[in-house]
Amino acid sequence: NITDEVSDELLHHFPGLDSQMTQVESAGDGQVTVDARYDGRDQHGEARFERDEGQRRIAWSADSGYHGWMQVDPDGEGSRLTLFLETKHGGEREADISSTLDAIRMLVEAEV
Repeated sequence: NITDEVSDELLHHFPGLDSQMTQVESAGDGQVTVDARYDGRDQHGEARFERDEGQRRIAWSADSGYHGWMQVDPDGEGSRLTLFLETKHGGEREADISSTLDAIRMLVEAEV
């Protein structure tokens, strides 16, 4: 099914979507482990990665307050992708967030 294919592909490409992420691996039951490098320090954490077939939505979140989702809806003859991204960290640079959004857009467009 398309949502499984897209979410598996997104999970595989997550490290390329955020320049600080170095590795993301499935831990089963919607859990993922994340390795990242922030401010010159290696960090390890856990996050959730969920699929909602009914809404055609893929969502991810971490206890740090970072979360987002992508949803595909019909739009005339095609589809519309809605992307939501939120972080509670005031130190996020706008350029980093814009880079992540651009990487997601390029990944989706490459698959179309």
